[in-house]
Amino acid sequence: MKEGTVIGNIASDINVDTRNLSKRDLQIALGSGKHYLDVNKINGNLFIKKIIDREKICEFKDECVLNLEALVENPLQMFSVEVQILDVNDNAPRFPFSISRINISESKLKDERFLLVKALDPDDGNNSVCNYKLSENMYFDISVQTWNDGSVSADLLIKEALDREQQAVHNLILTAVDCGKPALSGSINITVTILDENDNAPKFERQIYQVEVSENTLIGTTFITLNATDADQGTNAELLYSFNPHTSEKAQMKFHLNSRTGDLSVNELLDFEQSRQYELFVQAKDNGPNPMTGHCKVIIKVLDSNDNQPEIIVASLKSSLLEDVPIGTVIALFSVTDMDSGKNGRVNCRISHNGEFKLQQTMDNVYALVTATLLDRERRSSFNVTIVVKDEGSPPLTNNRTIPLNLLDVNDNAPSFSRASYEIPIPENNIPGSLLCSITANDPDAALNGALKYSIEEKNDLNKTFTKYFSINSENGNIYSMQSFDYEKQTLYTFEVVAKDSGTPQLSSSVTIKITVLDENDNTPVIVSPWRPHGSIVSDTIPSSAEEGYLVTKVIAIDEDSVQNSRITYQLLQVTDQTLFTLNQYSGELRTRRRFSLRDASKQRLVIQARDNGNPSLSSTVTILISRFDPEVEGLLTINDEVETEYVSSLNMYLMIGLASASLLLILTIVICASLKCHHNPAEDEKSAHRISCYSQRDSMISELPAHSTLYSSDAYWHSVLLAESRKGKMLVRQSMPNGTGFIVSSLERNSEQGTISELADTPIQVRL
Repeated sequence: MKEGTVIGNIASDINVDTRNLSKRDLQIALGSGKHYLDVNKINGNLFIKKIIDREKICEFKDECVLNLEALVENPLQMFSVEVQILDVNDNAPRFPFSISRINISESKLKDERFLLVKALDPDDGNNSVCNYKLSENMYFDISVQTWNDGSVSADLLIKEALDREQQAVHNLILTAVDCGKPALSGSINITVTILDENDNAPKFERQIYQVEVSENTLIGTTFITLNATDADQGTNAELLYSFNPHTSEKAQMKFHLNSRTGDLSVNELLDFEQSRQYELFVQAKDNGPNPMTGHCKVIIKVLDSNDNQPEIIVASLKSSLLEDVPIGTVIALFSVTDMDSGKNGRVNCRISHNGEFKLQQTMDNVYALVTATLLDRERRSSFNVTIVVKDEGSPPLTNNRTIPLNLLDVNDNAPSFSRASYEIPIPENNIPGSLLCSITANDPDAALNGALKYSIEEKNDLNKTFTKYFSINSENGNIYSMQSFDYEKQTLYTFEVVAKDSGTPQLSSSVTIKITVLDENDNTPVIVSPWRPHGSIVSDTIPSSAEEGYLVTKVIAIDEDSVQNSRITYQLLQVTDQTLFTLNQYSGELRTRRRFSLRDASKQRLVIQARDNGNPSLSSTVTILISRFDPEVEGLLTINDEVETEYVSSLNMYLMIGLASASLLLILTIVICASLKCHHNPAEDEKSAHRISCYSQRDSMISELPAHSTLYSSDAYWHSVLLAESRKGKMLVRQSMPNGTGFIVSSLERNSEQGTISELADTPIQVRL
């Protein structure tokens, strides 16, 4: 057939729609017919690419078949195609020589046979030689014989007795004819010379010898000795062995025949895969004056030996793969061949110990390497899969091919922190901008998929106030303080640190950060009782009749620090008479050690220190001036003062009625009286006049303090009553004096977050009594 001739359609045979054929990239990948045949990628037609000569391709084969491997992608598939080459009668029979010479003794009898030259026709079957014809003559005829292998030969028969004297030479024409359509023929001239009688031709033991020779037989090895005999004597019985013209040139090159001994040996290396059988035509010729020959045929069958390694031919290969491909993804498609036959050509295929991959056989000797499990680049990023093939010969031969595979990363791992949360203690009064801690996450992904950025997030922090306190380095997770922290304002900060990778899709995780502010001893104790103006001395009185253990006063100090830093102890730094007073270092109660005597000073000066338990320790002091008094004498003075006051007041009233100009003075007097703070002592003498003591007090914004009465604190000697409290935490507190002589009004401030109370310094308080 001519080049371009369409011989079939692969697409229809494999049920592939021609509309999708170009996308699937149909192609001829492997096979012996790849050089002669090709496929149209658009319509799937299989056509002749190069003119095929069956006689060249399949010279030693009875059946001529071209093997092809067709490959389509998306998905990847391979199909085996066999194209059988049918013979046409394109070769006429031909003889190896133009003239054949035959010597026949005149003593030969009728019907004796003489081997004629065999015609050659490379065509197959009926297209090969099927008959011979001999030109018309009266002495000779031919006998056509068909052999087991289908070949045809002709023998020359004596039809009539020969007479050399009548005719010494006969010229004949032998024609070989094939059975093709149309039939072709070839001829040879045969010259028959009639010899004088040497009437015994050599004879072989057999007409046909069959012998088996292994393909790995060494050159020079003799595998058979041919023996012919001649009944004549002398030179007529001396024989020489040789190949007759029927033996092909290739067969004569493969084997050597010893002309004297008849030994047949290997002349070239044999190859079972190239030719499995040879036919040798041997003749023995005597040395008589008119030599005569005997003929035999030697059929040599070449035995296969396991001399070919299995071969691995990769048709398609992927060197890299995404780690998230599904199970069953094809990595490589390959075929396995072994040119040996039988067991020697049967091949077993496996892969090296690797649980991630497996082999799937798609057709005879065609395999696909596919994934057997889900792959994970973070567990293993590359593989070397070794394909091992082994035939069943003895000894078996093996071969292998290593396929490298790299896994490409996908963003399948979220960042992870080593802990679920971090608790970080920091001291208060820290330096702004100092490094608090370093929080890092791990992401096993590669490149951008593993590049992390850190940020601070607080779900309930709508105003983003946490960014005022803390900052984080987005590259390394270092957390810094933006401000100096105060334990007394806030002790705990909780927020989230989020780590995000740069992959697609972006993955993230978070961890809880708890910043705990540790207390430092940075607050000095504040003495809230006995109250006194800032830096002033507290004055107090004690009756001369006070017994031992009399409670003079109780010192109360408040420290806004916590735990050890807020534990306060009291001690006397200075005292006029150490034998007169004792101070409880824990409760702050100042009591008398003994009764007053006439020799004791009427005024006692004490300096009391309140010290906390911090390191270093902080303290504050209060100076108390205690005066001794006699209740009876003081009572008389109080009555006289009161009568005088009433007299003056009555006079002023009369003057005010009489004098209009005194109205302004009366109003001013009432205002002044209303602003004084008075103490009433009912325990001395209920019938006597009252003693009134007035103290200067500090003001507060009374307009902000709604009045109400709530018990704030109490003990055996002190009674503190909350007079008013504002929304801002400011409080107005009345504290009764322990000796019952009066009370103190103090302005305090409550810290709702810390639960502490501090005194408001320099704040005026207006008290209406």
